[in-house]
Amino acid sequence: MMSINKRLGVESLLVTLLFTLGFMAWNVVQGMLLTLNHVPEMNNDSSVTMLQSEVAFGSITRWDTTSILIAAVGFLLLVAAYYGLRSGIQRWTQRS
Repeated sequence: MMSINKRLGVESLLVTLLFTLGFMAWNVVQGMLLTLNHVPEMNNDSSVTMLQSEVAFGSITRWDTTSILIAAVGFLLLVAAYYGLRSGIQRWTQRS
């Protein structure tokens, strides 16, 4: 029977959580930089609607049950992949 290393399990959860938060933070920073550096093209025929559509502020996400389930399963798969990779590396280095 395979035992689970609790310290490695907690590390896997924390690393995956930090990776996910870092990815979201990068998207926010990238959007802020794009917004700061955006120079609208001003013509005589520019309309308010066209100017508003040039810079998008975020996206609309509908979090229904399926979306939440897919996100949770994806997160757990990343945790399992990290755990498997780290435990494999640990076993390989102990044999050497």
